[in-house]
Amino acid sequence: MARNPHYFSQLAHIEIYATKIEESIKFFTDIVGLDETGRDENSVYFRAWGDYFHHTLKITKSDKQGLGHIGWRADSPEALEDVVAYLESIGAGIGWDDGDMGHGKAYRFKSPEGHVHEVFWDVVWLRESGDKKSIYADRYASNRHRAVNPRRFDHITYMVAKFKYAEEKKFWQGLGLRNPDEVRIDDNIPAIGGLWTTGNLSHDIAIFTDPNIEPNEAVLNHICFNFDSREEVLLALDYFTEKGFRSVMGAPTRHKADEGFFFYIIDPGSGYLFEFYACARLIFAPDHGPDIHYLKDNPNDAWGNANPFAEMGKGKKLGLTDGVVKPQDV
Repeated sequence: MARNPHYFSQLAHIEIYATKIEESIKFFTDIVGLDETGRDENSVYFRAWGDYFHHTLKITKSDKQGLGHIGWRADSPEALEDVVAYLESIGAGIGWDDGDMGHGKAYRFKSPEGHVHEVFWDVVWLRESGDKKSIYADRYASNRHRAVNPRRFDHITYMVAKFKYAEEKKFWQGLGLRNPDEVRIDDNIPAIGGLWTTGNLSHDIAIFTDPNIEPNEAVLNHICFNFDSREEVLLALDYFTEKGFRSVMGAPTRHKADEGFFFYIIDPGSGYLFEFYACARLIFAPDHGPDIHYLKDNPNDAWGNANPFAEMGKGKKLGLTDGVVKPQDV
């Protein structure tokens, strides 16, 4: 077991593959309002104004949609050594990588359903200068109120095949993450999903079963950016709507499982779902949970606008009920 007692301090970043990378760059720069913090031959790096590391989102050009990897920062240099030993002991290790732009060497590993992750310690704390510099010492970039303007990277959600959640649950328990919320069909059968956190957030990663995917498909559901208030979420949706996009699965609503107020938009370059979100509960007690939610009660949507779990049951992958509307279609 980890010393802290977990190995990771936080979810640090995610990499996705985009078939139309120029559309993604325009979307995240001009519409979402993220800062581009670097690029190389195949990839572009972004973060929100309230993020501290070099990047929280990496988009890589590819001929097909896909999840590249999920990045975690270790609790300490010692925790990095500990987690590498642990991952190798359970057969989950892939090996060392020299590291991406913005962080040092990283150890790559796979969670049971084939999603690729990495963990590292050395990072670039990117403090902006010039017109991006903040007067606040604890802000590493200023809030320029650009476009949708989320404050920070919050969490990711991925899907696993039918009957495979139990393996993921055991895996994340072994890494020391806490499980504040769990989703079940019935108490007499294994859970079908849950939320997992390294600290006080409602979750850093959520994992759910999708009966429409095959084992080891490594399907990403969505990536989430956070605002400070529900009013900012509503203003963000106004901005998206003015630019020709519409929320997936209906109007803004609230999760029953963590109380987050949210809506979803699809990035036209990668085809991935992005969540814009605020006001989820915080959890401070180390022995809290899991609180149990039942599928019949629609844990995704407390206000009943849409039920992605029901849509999955009808054969719709990821439970999506709507898509992106481009300006020329409005």
